[in-house]
Amino acid sequence: MQPPQTPHDIPAATEQLLQSIPAAACLVSLDDHRIVLYNQAARDLIGNALSAPHLTCHALLCQNDSPCDNCQARQDDADSIPELRSATVHDSNHNTCFIKYQCAPWQGYTLVLFFNISREIKLLHATDLARKEQQAKLVMQDHRQQEVLATISHLELMIDHIPEAVLSVDESFFIIKKNKAADALPTSTGAQRCFDLVGRSAPCENCPARDGFHSVTEHVKSHTIDGIFLTETISKSPKNDGGLLLFRDTTRQIKLVAQIKEQQDSITRQNEILSGLANFGTYIQQETKLSDVVEFFLNLFLPIIETDTGVIIVNDTRPGNILCHVEQGISEEELAILMRAYLSRDMQTNRIESIPEDALPWPDSRQIPLLGTDGGKVGILILRNVDREHDDNINLFAEPLGACVHNRLLTLKLEEKANTDPLTGIYNRGYFHRALEMEQEKFKTLGINHAVVEADINRLKFANDQYGHDAGDLLIITASKILGQSVRMGDVVARTGGDEFLILLTNTGSEGAAAFIQRLRKTLAQDSMISFANDVQFPLEISLGYAGTDEFSPEEIIKNADNRMYAEKEAYYQQHPDRRRQQTTE
Repeated sequence: MQPPQTPHDIPAATEQLLQSIPAAACLVSLDDHRIVLYNQAARDLIGNALSAPHLTCHALLCQNDSPCDNCQARQDDADSIPELRSATVHDSNHNTCFIKYQCAPWQGYTLVLFFNISREIKLLHATDLARKEQQAKLVMQDHRQQEVLATISHLELMIDHIPEAVLSVDESFFIIKKNKAADALPTSTGAQRCFDLVGRSAPCENCPARDGFHSVTEHVKSHTIDGIFLTETISKSPKNDGGLLLFRDTTRQIKLVAQIKEQQDSITRQNEILSGLANFGTYIQQETKLSDVVEFFLNLFLPIIETDTGVIIVNDTRPGNILCHVEQGISEEELAILMRAYLSRDMQTNRIESIPEDALPWPDSRQIPLLGTDGGKVGILILRNVDREHDDNINLFAEPLGACVHNRLLTLKLEEKANTDPLTGIYNRGYFHRALEMEQEKFKTLGINHAVVEADINRLKFANDQYGHDAGDLLIITASKILGQSVRMGDVVARTGGDEFLILLTNTGSEGAAAFIQRLRKTLAQDSMISFANDVQFPLEISLGYAGTDEFSPEEIIKNADNRMYAEKEAYYQQHPDRRRQQTTE
């Protein structure tokens, strides 16, 4: 390849200086914009296109037949910092080449410097648009910085045209020269040494030039000044008498990287949440106990809302009872206080909507009701120290848990139909004793009292013998209806024999049971006559006995209620001896 030609009117010194520039460069005539001189680096970069006769810069770089409207060569202000522009040319192998070029007036011509950014462009297209685009830009800027530093080393007269802050320092770190961009730094005023620019009173602890710049090849450091992030590149001065420093404002890039990372973290977190929901949905479909489902949920859910402490309480089909509970990070004493408060009559009858604060295990507790698909409360979720920013995730997970619990409770209610008395529709003996065992466990673990009332219909045998079994059945059905309407929500009424009933009163003792019997007797006194066939009026009379765990042990309350009931029945027949004669056996 022939060396570039030199017009006779260009001084040889200018040509030599142009050839010594390590970057691709050319000179353009101010009169007609013709490219009059270029160096070997420019030819290696752009190719034979530079050899075309009367080639202009706007034809080469912009494919225009006339000069650009914003041509830098026409600028009158020689002190202004020229901007970098982009262009596409073809190299010597006819490959498309992406370049950045910069124009500046120089010795009666326009000096054009070319920077090959083809590699950066290819990297930009190959990287991920969401994350790697920023990395490619940083590579491009670092490459441009290195090219500019090389140019500055050979052409110190161009220092003020560099867009980044550039300054030269001596071996004692005193600032010798700085460009306009360096003057624009917020700490530039009054700065005498380089470390003054970064707000220090002495050289940085890890400064590579502490022992002199002679051994420094190129070193990069980072600084923060008043919220501005600066990347400092330290290199040896081309004159070997100090150092050359370049400060680049990377605030925007760092913030953009932080935003990308935050978005990536958010995407990762959302994926974890969706994966957790999918795993929970899969687990629900398995044939597992509800307590296992709740435990699986809590272990999965707590890390997502960034806490390690929580309690889930699931209601039973019978109000005032707990089907299961799972907890993490709570003591047995705290759990007992919490459970007693949740099982209180006010809480179970919805007279209060939330557990009182003095019963909660932590001062920063959050209460989230678990709602079934019908909107009814099926349990409660109590969490500790959870930010409000997690509210969406809490609702996202609590909804399927509530639906799962609701479906399981519906299944249990269907199963309970097998535990009802076919004549009256109330519970049978088997269900009563299972419910009693649950109340006994609450008494042992939480100290919550319960009571048992035993009821027996008087003269049932006489009614059967005298008026038929339909009359006796009517007595039993009527008694069942009155007893069922007299109890509270959560209490259990069961038929345990032909004319015998047991009533389980929850969350109360003997005093409450006595008050219940008193109210029941008033009801019977007001509506105790039953019409049999042929307009026969027959009184519904019931003997009652009670006992509570505040008087007797849980194992003895049925026995003592039975004794009191038979004592009342004996008193009844002593008061009505004629009716005893009618009732040969009871």
